[in-house]
Amino acid sequence: MKNKFVRYTLFSIGSLLVLILAFYLFVYFNTESRINKTYTVTDEVIQIPVDSASYIAGRHIAENRGCLGCHGEHLEGGRPFLEPSSPLGILYAANITAGKGGINYTDEDWVRILRHGLRKDHRSAWFMPSQDIYQLSKEQLGQLISFVKKQPPVDHTVPAKSLKPLGRLLTFLNKYPLLPAEMIDHNAVAKDVITPGVTVAYGSYLATTCRGCHGNNMKGGPSHAPNEPPIPDISATGHPGKWQAEGFITTIRTGKTPEGKQLSDAMPWRHLTYTDDEMKAILLYLQQVQ
Repeated sequence: MKNKFVRYTLFSIGSLLVLILAFYLFVYFNTESRINKTYTVTDEVIQIPVDSASYIAGRHIAENRGCLGCHGEHLEGGRPFLEPSSPLGILYAANITAGKGGINYTDEDWVRILRHGLRKDHRSAWFMPSQDIYQLSKEQLGQLISFVKKQPPVDHTVPAKSLKPLGRLLTFLNKYPLLPAEMIDHNAVAKDVITPGVTVAYGSYLATTCRGCHGNNMKGGPSHAPNEPPIPDISATGHPGKWQAEGFITTIRTGKTPEGKQLSDAMPWRHLTYTDDEMKAILLYLQQVQ
């Protein structure tokens, strides 16, 4: 009787292990297929300006769309999203200059990565928030590329990226935003110019950057990394819903909220250079998001 019970137990454990292995193999090949998928998109022709005013405007866009916050002041890369100790994988912000360890992109390549989240090989980039910036106007996209192209080459090689089993599982379940190309409307047509103003519409346009962390409904959620706090609700039901414009502006400028709370470094407030009017527009938008 005892031997029969042992055999039954071992058989059950073995069957469970086989099922787990089969499921993981399915997850592995599913995520590999998505990672290696190539996309066919229509190349968009963008005029890249070379004047100093466009360069300044491009830097302003890069600051507030998160480029410098992720890739560094000189776009040399290296910010760790997933360090080797992470159970999800290894992922560092890329060196996007033309230096050693960086990239060498044409104008068309830049448009494709920013508008479609696609690398030179037409496969999706990893964790680049193109889904939050692909609706930039043609004018602003040209200004952003103008700024990035003029940065001097920096020699800096970052660690190679990889996914661990847990990272694959979360990607499979769409709980980890690894592949931006999957989240973009590749048939969308961008506007030529977006007119600035202290309006809800312009605030929504600027706040696309916020959606990458706080979600489409700005309600926040769990942290993106083990050492980071949960992502707060910044909609009308969160603290910003109760703030006046002055308090919101002070929060972004100093990192200190009207309640006296210090913002986490996970919130890239130090890199943001929004004008007062831009922040007023963003707050108007946030306060009408229920």
